[in-house]
Amino acid sequence: MLKLLSRSGSLLALISLLMLSALTSANADDNPPFTIPRTQTVALQDSDRSYELYIKLPKGYSAERNKAKRYPVIYITDAMYAFQIVSGATRFPMNSNKMQQAILVGISWQHGLRSDKSRVRDFTPSIDNSWKKQTGGADRHIAFLQQEILPYMQQHFRTEPKQRTFVGNSLGGLLGGYILLKKPELFRNYVLGSPSFWWHKQMIFELMKQQKKTLSNIKANVFIGIGSLEHNRDGGFSNFDMVANAQQFKAALDSINSQKNTTKGINSKLQVIDEASHETAFPTSAIQGLYWLFNFSNGVSEKVI
Repeated sequence: MLKLLSRSGSLLALISLLMLSALTSANADDNPPFTIPRTQTVALQDSDRSYELYIKLPKGYSAERNKAKRYPVIYITDAMYAFQIVSGATRFPMNSNKMQQAILVGISWQHGLRSDKSRVRDFTPSIDNSWKKQTGGADRHIAFLQQEILPYMQQHFRTEPKQRTFVGNSLGGLLGGYILLKKPELFRNYVLGSPSFWWHKQMIFELMKQQKKTLSNIKANVFIGIGSLEHNRDGGFSNFDMVANAQQFKAALDSINSQKNTTKGINSKLQVIDEASHETAFPTSAIQGLYWLFNFSNGVSEKVI
């Protein structure tokens, strides 16, 4: 009799547990997903490729008092990773009037393609046959940016075309450096986090030499953030000396800037982030770079524009 009661109790407990699990699952399905306020998603086509834009409007964008106001736009690569970081990091300083309000636009990887394959193809300026993944698609991706993304934002939102900012990390930082050299008219500001200037035998530096005359005739603000551990020397955590590469890029920009006239030039800043590796440097690079560009204390006076 005791065994029967014990078995009955165990069965009742099991049934109760299953019912509770089903109820919890149903409640979880009923709960709406978390969304970042004032955001929307738009799909754009690049021929046979589809990408999504994650767009966040600044606080007060729709207010009557701001109906004629135009806003800077910050374009962010690797959106699934970086968009929420930039959105969260800029929210408080923008809402507390410490930074200029801006529209955020995250650019996704190609829909239906693995993120690593999409970014390696889209962010690399040259074909490197030593890689198994497809490389060298940066020019096509930049054309998509120029012909589809930028016009879409200008047509549908109150943007300020002279106040575009590019934010990229790792290979995205390499892409930003490449845009600066090849299509400098697309962006006024650049935040390059841990840029992969090691790519294809550091081809970016040879390109800089070729483009030196062109670069001396543009206006741009370039922030480079790099983790102090992003090197291949003792104590480093990288296969490449990315710190030295970042320093070399900054020195090359300074060399160009020294030849500027009173109305043109490249204003640049390099920040080495203490104790940061390639995996952890970007959040600091992003907020420090954007604060340098958009803070009301000294951003306007420090910038070229």
